[in-house]
Amino acid sequence: MQILLFCLICCPGQALVSGPALGERPGPYSFVVSQGEKRGQLHCFVCEAEDRPMVILFARVPSPEAGNLAARLDQILLANPDAKPAGWVTFLAGDASSIDTQALKWSRDHALRALAVGYFEDPVGPPSYSISPQAELTVLVARDKKVVHRHAFAAGGPDMAAISRVGDDLEKLLKTVKTLTGAK
Repeated sequence: MQILLFCLICCPGQALVSGPALGERPGPYSFVVSQGEKRGQLHCFVCEAEDRPMVILFARVPSPEAGNLAARLDQILLANPDAKPAGWVTFLAGDASSIDTQALKWSRDHALRALAVGYFEDPVGPPSYSISPQAELTVLVARDKKVVHRHAFAAGGPDMAAISRVGDDLEKLLKTVKTLTGAK
């Protein structure tokens, strides 16, 4: 506790770091799907995505901020079908009995169509992901099995400017993929 307090006092303004480092491979993990045709099943979307561009949003609670971010990412995925992107939201849950219903309602409230939504039954998250305990939201954008962008937000974040930055990163990646594949 003293070390954490020291870091907060001596290192103010440092960016919150959460998730695999840039260039690292997002490891496979399965989680319980809360909506769609795979509802109630364990599924590995990382495995399914393979080399395709992907965006992963880890969230601790189905908050309005997470919903605003997810809605923006969902719009971008829907607008870029030629890039064949994959995307999903993984809630990190200690209590699976309540999060499934909350996640389903949250996904409907935010009209998510392209992003899958589910929960991982451990609040720490998948072990290989190193999700920071201080991160309320962690966003990973990956391509060719490598993380190319990562963002982390403490409770109360992100604001609209941060949502725009995350969205811009995803849009740029998908435009690059479309250019390389010749898709329109």
